[in-house]
Amino acid sequence: MEKAVAVATKIANRRGTVGRRRKRSAGTRPPARGGIDPVGFVSTGQETLGRQLQAQLERKLSLPAAEIANFVAKAFAAGDVVSPLGIALSPDSELFEGQRYYLHRAAPDEGAPLPKLQVLWEGEGAIVVNKPACLATIPRGSWITRSVVVAARRQFGNDEITAAHRLDRLTTGCLLLTLDPKYRPRYQQLFDRRQVKKIYLARSRSGDCRREGAIPRVGESFDFQLPMYKETGSLTVSIGQPPVGRKVTRCQSRTRGLVLGKFPLPEKTEKPEGEGNANPGSQKSVPEEELLWQLEPETGFTHQLRATLAHFGYPLIGDPLYPEVLPADAAENIEPQLCLHAQELQFPDPDNPANLITVTAPTPTWAKGVLTRLPDC
Repeated sequence: MEKAVAVATKIANRRGTVGRRRKRSAGTRPPARGGIDPVGFVSTGQETLGRQLQAQLERKLSLPAAEIANFVAKAFAAGDVVSPLGIALSPDSELFEGQRYYLHRAAPDEGAPLPKLQVLWEGEGAIVVNKPACLATIPRGSWITRSVVVAARRQFGNDEITAAHRLDRLTTGCLLLTLDPKYRPRYQQLFDRRQVKKIYLARSRSGDCRREGAIPRVGESFDFQLPMYKETGSLTVSIGQPPVGRKVTRCQSRTRGLVLGKFPLPEKTEKPEGEGNANPGSQKSVPEEELLWQLEPETGFTHQLRATLAHFGYPLIGDPLYPEVLPADAAENIEPQLCLHAQELQFPDPDNPANLITVTAPTPTWAKGVLTRLPDC
């Protein structure tokens, strides 16, 4: 069973996933199972279906052929390989070149049960939910079941729910979901045309900026503009020089930032460089503080807010990727979790553009503590 889940997980990374922008003809996709869409393939028309699927998976996945063969056999036996109408196919089926067929993925046990989603706003064909931490937006990679889309589909009994945009798995707050395929384009276009204003709260360390004397002031605003690059297969984005070798996506990112407040912490004592056991009189105290930010991205790139603040010396509290990548097991046990919250969405009503809709998520605990101390800063 574990090997079958591993194969299904790798397929999810290689092939289409729920919520990805792609055009599909209505009525040509089999229904989801357990809120999870099947993965689509195109027949080569040259061999039986069993051999085709085996060959296609071998080309896509870096797994032993015997392991893939075992997975394929079990998939056919379980009725997981189906036609666009959802009819189970056999490994001996013969399809014409260009015909589509689908593979249902196993729903792995990913730990804790899915949380109930809080609905912040409901409109025609769409809702905004308060995304919890540690849920992916869409089924992807190691997180197939534990995603907002699957949780929403199961909670509301609607397998047509998709995400109009994405938030990182550890990010919380406002997430817009569409309830029917016919409504998705009207909301998707708002994001594509940058008609959606997104406001985030973030809590960061002041970090390396102190060495340059660039301690931000409360009320100080910033206009961060950076060239960002995302290399295929990389966990993080890079800033400055583009990676060399594989497919790279580029973005000239822009983020507006405002320092809402400072949260002073106990001072940390540093020893002078080169003195392992300096006497107490030679040690100096370095003030530690954390910053509360309001961030407004004008572009939307992978990890844009996290990478931007880390680049300028303000890494987010609880970030397992920036400024350095932590081991996977350590990342899951960081306390507190990533302090990044999609506080507000503003967008025009698709049916009445003159009407501006504003949706606000509850303020997270880590931000409330700082906000109550703002007058003392």
